[in-house]
Amino acid sequence: MTVAVAPEVRAAQRRIVSTTNASGRLNADGLAMWREVNCGEWKATAADISRDLDLLQVPHTIVTAFRFPLATSYSKAMREGEEVRILRKDLARLVRWMPSLEQTIADIRDDAPGWDFTLFQPRAGGMAIAKLALSAEWPAWSKKQARAARLVCAECDYDLREFTDETRLPYDVRLPEKPNKRRLVCGQCCNDGLDEMARLAALTQTPS
Repeated sequence: MTVAVAPEVRAAQRRIVSTTNASGRLNADGLAMWREVNCGEWKATAADISRDLDLLQVPHTIVTAFRFPLATSYSKAMREGEEVRILRKDLARLVRWMPSLEQTIADIRDDAPGWDFTLFQPRAGGMAIAKLALSAEWPAWSKKQARAARLVCAECDYDLREFTDETRLPYDVRLPEKPNKRRLVCGQCCNDGLDEMARLAALTQTPS
């Protein structure tokens, strides 16, 4: 028996299928769709996408996420955006409206990257773990784009998105004259953050 679908729901389905095909990013954590803040009238906003997903009864969240600056950008600041994210466990609710996704979801590797880019922050009292608010597509950025997003080692230019070498994990080691500006270096270039942790401890007279 065919169940009748309201016209507004069918319209939401068409829009979501189109948006997912055009800009959806699947990974180990789920599906994400990024929109730049103030993207204008030519593209559905994160709020527009959210309303359609509400009509389709697909659970989701909206988070702040940044992308690399454009080459033509004068300020070279990261571009702020909003990302609509659907957890992997909830994707079955979307597959109901977009059956073509089912096999693509099944093909996601178990060791595929997720949404988070994790790094270490040396502090006077010890080592902290932080996560950058990046667009979910950060693993697929080119080396040039990763460099623009400051995801390569500031010392040796090693791509810090490569998590296969435990000696080159990313550490946020800031210059003393720019303590508020994030600066990522690999573990080999900063002695796994231990030297920075000792320096900060000495400044605050905190035992390291």
